Amino acid sequence: MSQLALFEEIETPVERSQRIFVESIEHLRISRNCQPVLVEFYPFVGINHTIRFRDGELLVRLSDLFQQAPEEIIKALSIILLSKLFRRKIPAAVHSAYRSYINSLEMTERSQITRSQRGRKLLAAPKGHHYDLTVLFDRLNQEYFDDRIEGVTLGWSLRKSRRILGHFDPSHGSITVSRIFDHPGTPEMVVSYILFHEMLHAKFATSSNFDLKHRHSRQFKNEEKKFADYDAANHWLKTNL
Repeated sequence: MSQLALFEEIETPVERSQRIFVESIEHLRISRNCQPVLVEFYPFVGINHTIRFRDGELLVRLSDLFQQAPEEIIKALSIILLSKLFRRKIPAAVHSAYRSYINSLEMTERSQITRSQRGRKLLAAPKGHHYDLTVLFDRLNQEYFDDRIEGVTLGWSLRKSRRILGHFDPSHGSITVSRIFDHPGTPEMVVSYILFHEMLHAKFATSSNFDLKHRHSRQFKNEEKKFADYDAANHWLKTNL
């Protein structure tokens, strides 16, 4: 076989994905005509995918992070997207295989890099109406971290959230605290505790002890209890939220 023939038999990522989606349509015995299937890799901010009909064509947009994904992962993803589109139950094994892949350390790091490059973090200034996160951060950084937490962007959330009290985003190196706490009725120790918790995430994210699947590991919880007002702050949160 000539080198030219070998070259022609190699599938591009798009051709491979289109073939897999066609095979999955047949495997799922979908009766609706889904031809042609058009697959493209799109530079989403994170790991996102879309599937929809447009002008009689099945248009699939996959995250460009998946161009070199193993064939079995593209197969799992095709079944997931098609099942969602046609309201089928997603097999547990398929969902588990896909989740394991995107939660791998390699994919998590790649996703964080693209998010930091393509996206922008929306948060309000750290100086709120009643509390200045920068002042509290500097105090906590000196008292608990020996001023080792560096390069972190601080800000209040744009909305008052009771579900997400605080969040550390490693892709943007930012800590967001829910605006619900920027209130005269909130004790300073509570705001400091929320901030301290997220600063711990920032610390663990750059350490060899970082555990992606268990972000609140036993070691994390033990360090969290070193906060001076740990019990009082948790009691306030339980009784006031």
